[in-house]
Amino acid sequence: MTDQILLPNVMKITEGHLDAFREAVGTAIDFVEANGPQLMVRTFVDEQAMRAVNFQLYRNSDDILRHWALSDPYIKDVSAHCTVEAFEVYGDPASGYAPASRNSSATDAVSWSCR
Repeated sequence: MTDQILLPNVMKITEGHLDAFREAVGTAIDFVEANGPQLMVRTFVDEQAMRAVNFQLYRNSDDILRHWALSDPYIKDVSAHCTVEAFEVYGDPASGYAPASRNSSATDAVSWSCR
């Protein structure tokens, strides 16, 4: 059994913010790759649809909380250029973990257990 948690989310990029969004995401990923606890972070942008999908893979719930503490300014910068349309959780986060409440306009997170 693994404690790994995959967090994919879909973001709607604000009209007129594509370049600023791309820059904020690039800066955030550079920071995370150098300092963050994620095992993997990837963002894919569909310019025509003005949407992006982000995938983040963590070892465990503690790493997610550590990422949020380290990366808060970067998360806020990206969030200034988009709204979260969907947020999913694959894995078994620790009790009391509430991903949908974290800097997200998505009201419901879907959780999938790894068995």
